Amino acid sequence: MYNNRYDIEGCGNTDCNANLLYCPDFDNGYNQFKQILKQLVDEGRSATFYKFSDGEFLFLQGIENGGSTSAGCRDTNVGAKSLDLSPFREGVVKNDYFMVESYQGAHSYWKNTFGNKQFNIAAEWSYGLLANKWLFKTFKGQIGLIGAKEKLELIQELLEYKEYRDYLGIDKFEDYICIPQRYACDDIEATDAIIKEQLKNAKSKIFLEGIGHAKQALLWKMKEYHPAVYLTVGSGICAIAGVQDCIGRPYFADWKNYRIKGYDYSQIDIWKESGLEDVIYLNKKN
Repeated sequence: MYNNRYDIEGCGNTDCNANLLYCPDFDNGYNQFKQILKQLVDEGRSATFYKFSDGEFLFLQGIENGGSTSAGCRDTNVGAKSLDLSPFREGVVKNDYFMVESYQGAHSYWKNTFGNKQFNIAAEWSYGLLANKWLFKTFKGQIGLIGAKEKLELIQELLEYKEYRDYLGIDKFEDYICIPQRYACDDIEATDAIIKEQLKNAKSKIFLEGIGHAKQALLWKMKEYHPAVYLTVGSGICAIAGVQDCIGRPYFADWKNYRIKGYDYSQIDIWKESGLEDVIYLNKKN
């Protein structure tokens, strides 16, 4: 059964690893993490928060398992084993904070990849702060998004609806930094240039980043292009776009996917459909 020592207020967790979590002093760490984020943003400081779990491990090892590391699946058209992975492996360790999921498998993957390098944050805290909307409430008017172009465009459409703005608790995001939705890892230098050009004119003090495995090479660079806090939220960008895998993603079981009737969702790369009974449909505007 799920161990409720790892509850986060305002969130439900039905992820397959929910009953395998182990994180000493989970609640105190969660509250300290919130304070770190708030202090960094309030003081106008820059930092990057990198997230690591099984997918990141497989990619860095060049293992293709039919998921996001495989040829033709979202991040790469050629597959991880055909890529030059050195920019990704070298990029990860240049980040400021390391967030690892709190089940033993993820800890083992981390040690296998990075040896005795310490990680300092439970990735679940980042998931929870988006899922319970603490990030939106705390940093309203200061938040930018970094993600796939099609999803960020969809988010902007959703924010035309007052019902959705009320659900998130914000009126808008300050910046939308877009990358290609598919195969961003295949020419990582080109993806880097796309991000750099957009960040030159950015205003946000904190960015929520969800660019898949491209982050492993590029996240650490972003604060050089625009001073801000860069927090990996992974599939949290999918949640904001209303296409989250609510059942399978940690701490998103209570999230409501808002969707627009008549919108062409065929252009959106949806990883997995779940929690469809919780979709709230908005009438398409004329």
